[in-house]
Amino acid sequence: MEEYTTPLRCPMIQADKAYSRATNVLNFVKRLMSITGMSE
Repeated sequence: MEEYTTPLRCPMIQADKAYSRATNVLNFVKRLMSITGMSE
């Protein structure tokens, strides 16, 4: 069972990293838009 779940865990970690990176970019863009919106 352990040998079967280990190969499955790596893509999950990569997907989790990609997901967190996407949310970070979204938050960054939202922050940028709010900053530029307030400065106008």
